[in-house]
Amino acid sequence: MQPSSQTSQQSVPRVAMPPEEAEVPSDVRLQALCAQEHQACFACRPVGQGGLGLVFTVQEDGAVASEWTCPPGGESFAGIVHGGLLATALDSAMVHALFARGIVARTGELTVRYRQSVRLGAQVRVVGRHRQAAHPLHYLEAEVWQDGALCARAQAKFMATQPLPR
Repeated sequence: MQPSSQTSQQSVPRVAMPPEEAEVPSDVRLQALCAQEHQACFACRPVGQGGLGLVFTVQEDGAVASEWTCPPGGESFAGIVHGGLLATALDSAMVHALFARGIVARTGELTVRYRQSVRLGAQVRVVGRHRQAAHPLHYLEAEVWQDGALCARAQAKFMATQPLPR
């Protein structure tokens, strides 16, 4: 188990979520919105179909997490996962944290802090958490861990949108 995040909340408004958005995260909501909203997602698409193969599940604390190994060809420097792919994985974790709550939203702002390189071919844990909301904005964070070390952390603001028509 990875250490819990201690992200600064100084710029995050302390506003309660509307009741319809304060839902307890669930895998049922997560899977339903993935199927409805995310069919073309590069991050979620299986590796055999040209994607990153990220699969998220809801954790006991309400976060979402994926155990993931970057596919071959995803490096920047020899043996090191490209930072852009890590940013994609972090963004995807936060989208899935929203989906788990039944919220559809788009990234409005994403800030990534890289702390140490991620080795290609070695598994990482990608975790996303919903922190606060000031409707229609949602504030999230995500982390990439490898071998017990925090490798990258992101904070983002997402703007709620309507689900795509069925």
